[in-house]
Amino acid sequence: MKNLPNLKAPFRDMSIEDIMSCMFGLRKFETETYFKVVNKGTITVNDLVDDFNKDRSTIQRALQNLAIAGLIYRDQKNIKNGGYYYIYRAAPFEEVKETTKASVKKWADSMVDWIDELKAD
Repeated sequence: MKNLPNLKAPFRDMSIEDIMSCMFGLRKFETETYFKVVNKGTITVNDLVDDFNKDRSTIQRALQNLAIAGLIYRDQKNIKNGGYYYIYRAAPFEEVKETTKASVKKWADSMVDWIDELKAD
């Protein structure tokens, strides 16, 4: 991926895609789509259909879920003779990285609290 470090975690075989999928409630394909948009800068649905060789509806659903998660933004472009299409751009990776780290920390802290509250019978 362009300008991104090794995305494998230093333990197990986890990647940033795996962690983001967990923290944002996304499927692996959706996080792959996010990184494709990061690398391209801006992209259309048709570009992603060609890149992934998937149905248009699959791509649109992935983009919709990414938009709901705040990872993708959609801008409408009007066509001169009528109609429009959408251009998609990714939330900056550094922001997403910070949000992901905060989510992991919050989850880990809540798990530690839960474990502390467990009582032996």
